Amino acid sequence: MRLIFCANQYLNSVITDEAGRQLYTISTHPPLQPRTTITKYGPNGGYMIGVITWRTLGDTTIWFGATGVEVAANTLLGSSQFPPKRTWTGPDGGAYSWSRSINCTLKAEGTDFQLAKYHKRNYGIWSAAHAPYLEVSPSVFHMLDYIIIIFLYVERQNEIEKMVMRTTARVAAHALCTVQ
Repeated sequence: MRLIFCANQYLNSVITDEAGRQLYTISTHPPLQPRTTITKYGPNGGYMIGVITWRTLGDTTIWFGATGVEVAANTLLGSSQFPPKRTWTGPDGGAYSWSRSINCTLKAEGTDFQLAKYHKRNYGIWSAAHAPYLEVSPSVFHMLDYIIIIFLYVERQNEIEKMVMRTTARVAAHALCTVQ
């Protein structure tokens, strides 16, 4: 199944299925303490399934509507540098990991089978143009809400890490240029 993001900015978007039905809304309010709210839509309207409270100092927290529990993201998701991934235990008790590579990919621990993969927008230069989407295997539909909430956190962390690496590289290059 393809979950299509209707905007490039995945933290402020509507997610639809391939038939164009609205499934989720993601909205982030960035003032002093940014919060991302995830709302799910069904035949009876929308209801909140999760909230990510982003923190620069201290732990970012994730609230899951299904359980009513708020947890520190670093407690929920273990981190590994080699290979770069975030591991977590799903509501079904299974161990899963989001890779932190070019395209965020979800796999069951110990397997190479892709359960979900994020595809960024393609403008059609090298291949067919498409909006950003999350491709999800039917085998994990039972925890789709969790997958979406955790994906948002992991993808944002990926962006922050890439930004830090680019800034560090620029500073190092500038320092080398001024030394010579």
